[in-house]
Amino acid sequence: MGLDKEAPARLADARLAEWRRVGYGEWCAMLGDKDVRQVVGEDGKRYSVVSYALDDGEGRVRMSVAVDDGDWSAFVPLVRDEIMEPNGTFVE
Repeated sequence: MGLDKEAPARLADARLAEWRRVGYGEWCAMLGDKDVRQVVGEDGKRYSVVSYALDDGEGRVRMSVAVDDGDWSAFVPLVRDEIMEPNGTFVE
């Protein structure tokens, strides 16, 4: 049985919204690191929410958030990402 996408998508979007409120320097500080949180979703299930930053080239930083429920979805988690330019704006 696959991962129900609704609750994990909300968790990923909420975590990205948190990241959108901080500056470019904090995104750069995450390069080569990751933030792992255990969160209970609206559906009552426990999820791993992993945030990590990647160098996207030309000074851009890609923040990816992967969410899984520890079951088979851990092999193919739901992933959302945002890209920030060095000037603090987001790539749409």
